[in-house]
Amino acid sequence: MTNVSINEINKLVSLQLGIRDVTAGALLSEELGAESADVVNIIAALEEKYQIVVKESEIAKIRTPADLLSLVSGKLAN
Repeated sequence: MTNVSINEINKLVSLQLGIRDVTAGALLSEELGAESADVVNIIAALEEKYQIVVKESEIAKIRTPADLLSLVSGKLAN
């Protein structure tokens, strides 16, 4: 089983958005300025890296990097 850490998620979000300091609780859209296309690209990168599939309905629930961590961890646990 592959492990995922909040540091890995924060780094991916940071690279995608071009922002240095990303915290687990930062709101992707409101605080970090992510647009819907950015979130989709982040999800696509996570899907590729961890070999998971994220449903559209799950994407709507993602607001923070911590939400991304929960989503990926849950997928990897199955």
